[in-house]
Amino acid sequence: MAWDDEDDKGGKGPWGSRTPDKDKPQGPWEPPQPQASMSDLDDLLRQAHGKFGGLFGNQPSSQEGKKGVGILLLLALGFWLGTGFYRVQPGDNAVLLTFGKLTSTRAQPGLGYHIPWPVQTVQTVDVAFDRRVEIGGGPSSDQGSGRNAVNSSRMLTGDENIVDVDFVVMWRVGSAEQYLFRIRDPDRSVRKVAESAMREVIGQSDIQDVLTNGRADIEARTKILMQKMLDEYQSGVVVNSVQLLSVNPPPEVIDAFDDVQRARADMAREKNEGETYSNNILPVAQGQAQKIIQDAEAYKAATIAKAKGDAARFTSVYDAYRTAPSVTEKRIYIQTMEDIMKSGRKVLMSDGKGASIMPYMPLGALPQMMPAAGADTSSGQGAALSSGGGSQ
Repeated sequence: MAWDDEDDKGGKGPWGSRTPDKDKPQGPWEPPQPQASMSDLDDLLRQAHGKFGGLFGNQPSSQEGKKGVGILLLLALGFWLGTGFYRVQPGDNAVLLTFGKLTSTRAQPGLGYHIPWPVQTVQTVDVAFDRRVEIGGGPSSDQGSGRNAVNSSRMLTGDENIVDVDFVVMWRVGSAEQYLFRIRDPDRSVRKVAESAMREVIGQSDIQDVLTNGRADIEARTKILMQKMLDEYQSGVVVNSVQLLSVNPPPEVIDAFDDVQRARADMAREKNEGETYSNNILPVAQGQAQKIIQDAEAYKAATIAKAKGDAARFTSVYDAYRTAPSVTEKRIYIQTMEDIMKSGRKVLMSDGKGASIMPYMPLGALPQMMPAAGADTSSGQGAALSSGGGSQ
């Protein structure tokens, strides 16, 4: 059978069909068929222009298509530049970074602008808000419960006692740059510094001070120590206050601790009673001793003064006696007799010529000389006369 007959009947020759059918294989002498012609590319461009050209109006020419692409680029550039605006709220600090490097910090509130990402970025930090860190095993603690909370709250005192300490720390951001870039985790760092500072202060205090009247001093010392440590780290954190919430012995030893506390309370009570008794007795004894000392000093002064007066009087009498012995002797005799006679109850008078002595009864002394009621008056007078005779 001839090849032409087979070709006319729709058969194939040895090199395939001679018709330019792209779905059928070609012969070796047939020219190659192009895969895509220029007209196909034009059709693709027209289809793309028909889809996207409606955004800027139907522009049939290629020059107008280029203008549309330029407008798209301008709009994208404007949108990118518009992302550079930022706002600083009151109480915030804005930290500007250029390619990740710190450039400046803005503290004034208001609207600002920076070169959009990826050239510049802005991070804002609230420096006015007081942050709170609560440490301990209480139900309101943000540390949670379990072994970590118990271990963080149990501390050793200076007199080797264990106490559960729950406290809270109020702090704020003082430097936004240091807060963002000097420490990796500021909240965790503040917590660890607070635990370390409190353990150091508790370790230097007795349990009685921790439980009773030393809490204010512990809070102040912990705050100072925390601030010192955070400043050494350049953390940019300012500690506002440290407050002890509760300080108690561990539950395992609470009964024994209560017994010790009761014994100490009894000891303090007995001591106070003894001091009260001492305060009542000592002032009285000291007052009596002082009175005795003052009386002795007064007696001493009076005795010395009297002795000096007697010595001075004796000296003056002696001087007068040396000057006029007879006159002095007479004066001394008269003074002596006056001292003796003025204390007597009767006076004996004589004319000095040996006459009988006439008794003289002082009337003023009669009531004292009267005997008891019912006694004989005459016998009393006789007794007085006999007494007078005897004295003669």
